[in-house]
Amino acid sequence: MGDFIGWLRQRLQGEHAVRACVLGIEPAGGDSVLLVLGEADPTGTADPPRIRARLNPAERSAIAAERGGTFDPASLVNRTVEIQLRTSLRQRFGRGAGVQAKVVGLIAVGDVPIEIVLQREAVLQRLRSDGVPFGPKTWQEPDDPYHVALIVSEHGDARRDVETSLQALEAAGLLRIHRIWAVFEGPSAERSLVAAMTEAEALHAEHGLSATLVCRGGGPVSAFGPLNSWAVADRAQRIPNLVCGLGHAATPRTALDEVASLSVATPTAAAVLIRDLAYRTAVRASRALAGFDQAVQDDIEKAGRIALARATAGFEEAVRLCLTEAEIRLGIVGQEIERSLLSSIAGLAIAKADGGAHAHDQEASPNLPASEVVPEEDGVALVIEAGTGLVMTSAAQAQQASHLMLQFLDGVVTVQVTSQSPTAH
Repeated sequence: MGDFIGWLRQRLQGEHAVRACVLGIEPAGGDSVLLVLGEADPTGTADPPRIRARLNPAERSAIAAERGGTFDPASLVNRTVEIQLRTSLRQRFGRGAGVQAKVVGLIAVGDVPIEIVLQREAVLQRLRSDGVPFGPKTWQEPDDPYHVALIVSEHGDARRDVETSLQALEAAGLLRIHRIWAVFEGPSAERSLVAAMTEAEALHAEHGLSATLVCRGGGPVSAFGPLNSWAVADRAQRIPNLVCGLGHAATPRTALDEVASLSVATPTAAAVLIRDLAYRTAVRASRALAGFDQAVQDDIEKAGRIALARATAGFEEAVRLCLTEAEIRLGIVGQEIERSLLSSIAGLAIAKADGGAHAHDQEASPNLPASEVVPEEDGVALVIEAGTGLVMTSAAQAQQASHLMLQFLDGVVTVQVTSQSPTAH
């Protein structure tokens, strides 16, 4: 088994670029100092892990030359840094092995003091322990955005940027903006922001706000301190659909950014977000209206087809009734014509019969005495079968017919023939 100290020395010796936070500065004799380095990501604990790195005058002068001016190591306190270290393992008498580090270069310095980050993390940790949901998971996109609250400084670029982006929608009556003035910097900022958010909460209860915008312009990192306070964050997490547009793209995130349902880089971006919501609603409304118009048109066409079908059916029924009535009237006319023709035929037949009978009587019995001549009986002149127009000449023929026409001297009568069994006398 190899030497453990030698194994560690081989792995720890060399140069490394690390990210850390500078917890403090300690003198090291002469112009040298020791940078007390801790974890770059704050944990909120009172005693984070730490290591001391020596910064000698030569390296300090090189860093100042790279940064283009004087360099004070005290300016690194409470800031996150990216630093080049040369490390090695050393044997400390009476205390065992230890790591020694030397600063050989400064790569970058964070803009946010570490105490601000610690404050933000402490507030967020407290909110999480309360179990109240916050952040992007609380965002619910409104179907028809109309009432929007704007928490902003009355005098400033943030108000102008937001109003410029939304003025067309507000002028058209498509959006109503409830303006709430607030102070974002100074000793009264925290109290003013809490009061503004309380008013926004009341507006939501009254109007059902689609969103609440909290907007402010850029500024030094220290000016955003009130947005990391517990009172502001606690009040903010009670407001539905809270949208933050704070500072500019390089502004560090605050506790309010973390609590908000949506957080964007600038006030203009927050206004554009609301504008896009309104435009998407207009597109959906346009599509719904087009669908409604198409549905109405389809219903009208359907109703028209039904009405046309009913009219066609009614017309066909009317035509059928007309044809039926015409057939009935034609039947009546036919019967009248038939009767007229039969009457004419009967008249001709009677005339012919009368002429033949007179001639026969004159030929057959020219010499018969007047007492033997059978006189012609006034009354029935001719019997005709109604269906065929056949002139009946005997009773046997008449019994075979069903309907007869009796031609009298003064008109025609139609009769029905019924068979009767002979009766014994």
